[in-house]
Amino acid sequence: MRQVPVTIAWMVNAFENSSEHSEYYLDMQTGDIKYFSPMDFPEHAELIKKLDRQTDRYIRLPKLDRELSVRVEREFAATVPDPSLRSLLENALANGLKFRNALMEHEEERRRWYKFQNEKYEEYLRRWFREKGIELVDRPAGNIRV
Repeated sequence: MRQVPVTIAWMVNAFENSSEHSEYYLDMQTGDIKYFSPMDFPEHAELIKKLDRQTDRYIRLPKLDRELSVRVEREFAATVPDPSLRSLLENALANGLKFRNALMEHEEERRRWYKFQNEKYEEYLRRWFREKGIELVDRPAGNIRV
């Protein structure tokens, strides 16, 4: 299995912020995460084509889909000990409301939510890369090359 050093927190952030208008790539030699937005920067379209041909060095990160996002939200809601807050979160999910908005007045649970969400997304990314023969090795954020 190919080991790739990467700052996991940055990869999770890229995954969470993925959209139909942007692409994130992992440089498997340096561990850097590269961002491209062809909609905002038309020249990025050609760069993306080049990266897609360099499969030994670059891999496009998966995009966060709604199904995974909702599943993680449901899993978190089930862990909330306060029945009224749990009900508020379940109501937000049932009515298509912003999950994190329901947590705005509950700082401790909101912080716990972000930690929970990041851990679940990290698990997903590690599994996704493992299926492609890549083991992500956490590189602390302080060891970044500029």
